[in-house]
Amino acid sequence: MKLPAKYVDFRLRHDRIRRLPKRNETKAFKPLLKNGKFFQKPPESTGTFKELFSQVAAAGVGRPVDKDGFPEGPWTPDLLADAISQIDANRRGVDLRTVQLWFQENEKGISAENIRWLARVFGCGDPEATSEWQRELSASQARLVARRREKRRRAENPAPTLPELAQPEAKIPESGYTAENNLIGDTTAPGWRFNLARWSEALFSSRSTLNLPALVWAGWVVLGFLTYIMGVHSVTYSPIAGLHKQVGFFWAPNWSLIELVILPLFLVTVVGLLAFWKAERRLIIASTGSDPGKTGDWTRRVESFSYSHWAVFFICFAIVFLVQWSGIHMRALVNGDVGNLMMDWNLLAIVRPEVISVPEATVLSMLAFLYTAAICFLFLTGLVLMYTLTQDFFEVCSMPELHSNPTILSKIGAVGTNLLCRVYRASLLGIWVATCIKLQATYLLSDGESILDWLLTDALFFLGIYNEASGWLGQRSLAHFTSFLLLFATCSVFIFGYVQICRVVERALPSGPSRRFAEVPCVHRWMMMGVVLLLIANFFLIGQISGFSILLIVGILATTYSLYDPMFGRAQASEMTTCKS
Repeated sequence: MKLPAKYVDFRLRHDRIRRLPKRNETKAFKPLLKNGKFFQKPPESTGTFKELFSQVAAAGVGRPVDKDGFPEGPWTPDLLADAISQIDANRRGVDLRTVQLWFQENEKGISAENIRWLARVFGCGDPEATSEWQRELSASQARLVARRREKRRRAENPAPTLPELAQPEAKIPESGYTAENNLIGDTTAPGWRFNLARWSEALFSSRSTLNLPALVWAGWVVLGFLTYIMGVHSVTYSPIAGLHKQVGFFWAPNWSLIELVILPLFLVTVVGLLAFWKAERRLIIASTGSDPGKTGDWTRRVESFSYSHWAVFFICFAIVFLVQWSGIHMRALVNGDVGNLMMDWNLLAIVRPEVISVPEATVLSMLAFLYTAAICFLFLTGLVLMYTLTQDFFEVCSMPELHSNPTILSKIGAVGTNLLCRVYRASLLGIWVATCIKLQATYLLSDGESILDWLLTDALFFLGIYNEASGWLGQRSLAHFTSFLLLFATCSVFIFGYVQICRVVERALPSGPSRRFAEVPCVHRWMMMGVVLLLIANFFLIGQISGFSILLIVGILATTYSLYDPMFGRAQASEMTTCKS
């Protein structure tokens, strides 16, 4: 049957239109790449930073691509923190906890500095694309701040007819106050709280190991200038007839050696210890395929020691500064009677008023004890962080997921050996802090003219060159008890860290050649314990026996070599990191 011409012409035109591609139809997916990474232009949206970030992170924008051009997966907090920290221009990096807050459902935003680095990641390092992402991220952050302020305004002033508009404040995460929240919001907002433990840990988490020593040195320079101006930097007094005893600021090891050498080295060691472990723990946890925020976050570990940090703060600024200064030194200066306390440059106005007046000595002693409380706070905080770190190492490396991979076990053994060496170095320096305090206090109780003369007399008497040993003035000193407490705290932290780290290392190398080698470092570890016991004996024997000054020299030599090579044989100790592999 022959169809009409009109119908045939309609069928031909219909078939021709049906074969044309539709306007929104794509023939094949063709991803956009920039610098070998998956790229997308920033969407033009009216959402907040949280909404924009969740979409882009899930899409994997800025991530490397596989051979087919697809992104290797979505962003995770670990991957994004590493990517930002690897930017050459970003010297400070970014904290993992800060990145985790971006992924969480909360009202936390992002700082202007981190917007810059995040834009470079999403822009794949391309200047033009980075500029576009930076504009969009900044706009979304502004919308987030505006929405948060509006929500807070509605919560504070709810409409009487619409009570449901007063929404509750977004839940504050367990970490409480963060640096990001402070940058983008008002510190008086509900939910803001100060956490001393996190603040103390951040103080030791600086990328520069010179910051804390510089603070200690700056305080010493100020105090040294004041003592020099007031004339007590090098001054003597006569406790008995014919004896001119040196009690100047520059001559005291607890005011010179500790602040200039020992404490700065201790702080540098603790800062390096924290930086090393925080980098290694991220790799160890990532090897299990777990989320660091769920398998034991470092911030939560630090926060669990909040009471310890507050106890340190109370001891340093309430006991060392307020009680010891106002209750002992200021009272002695006001009453003009030192009693049977040892004489120091802080109290010299009582016996040498022509050198320094009582008001000057009162102000100077107050500044000196305030400085002492500050450096004592740094020292004890470092010990608390060392304890926190060793506990964290023990718990993280005891996870069952790590025991089935020989490569990870070898890594744990190497990390544990490194941590043990660093804890050992810091502990030796801590013992010398206590030793210098007791050494100065014992000298002030003796009849030596200067501390060098006193030590030399002791050594020569022990060797039989002098026939008469040094005597004592019959005074008393509170520094003996203070130095003992510092020694006890340092040794407790060292023994705890020693036991915890050794347990993990021996568990990581359980059998075979690794086990046989694990017995070799035990010799070196026992040598570590031997040096510690030597320094403890050195501490208690100061002024108690003849020849203690010679024992001091032996302790100094052993400590110097231990700081250089804590394992007492670098070639053998290095096998521990390679034997397993």
